[in-house]
Amino acid sequence: MRSKIACGATLIALALTTVAVADTADNIGGRFTMSPVDGGFLRLDKETGAVAMCARSGTAWSCTPVEDHTPAAAAELSKLERENRDLKDRVKALEDSLETKLPLEGPPGGKAQLPTEQEIDQALDYLERVYKKVRDRVKDLDNPLPPPPADATPPPKGSL
Repeated sequence: MRSKIACGATLIALALTTVAVADTADNIGGRFTMSPVDGGFLRLDKETGAVAMCARSGTAWSCTPVEDHTPAAAAELSKLERENRDLKDRVKALEDSLETKLPLEGPPGGKAQLPTEQEIDQALDYLERVYKKVRDRVKDLDNPLPPPPADATPPPKGSL
């Protein structure tokens, strides 16, 4: 009976030592943590949080992902999916608004270019010519009409 207890204690001590050594080695700089379980090992990816069950299959080892079916995980997944969908809708709306505003805001490619000095001078010259023509027309409206010539015959009655 004592030998069975001693043997069991030795196996437990060996298992705990293996777990402690594996955990210490992984924490030093490894990406994965391995924990022994019945039929193989559970592998935890410290970067992504993914858990996989690793077991011997014939002569090779293979790891299969372990699904988390807890209500908290389902709620978190649902929240993340909803947030992802909302963000995709927001990005789509922003892209659509850019496409519709682009022709109104500037040339294709989005780079507006300031006019050159020559183009500014041309625009100001044009405005100056327009202003002078309008000013001259207004002055002409202020001048009285000249009297009709003395030798001109009056238009017949009823004509325009």
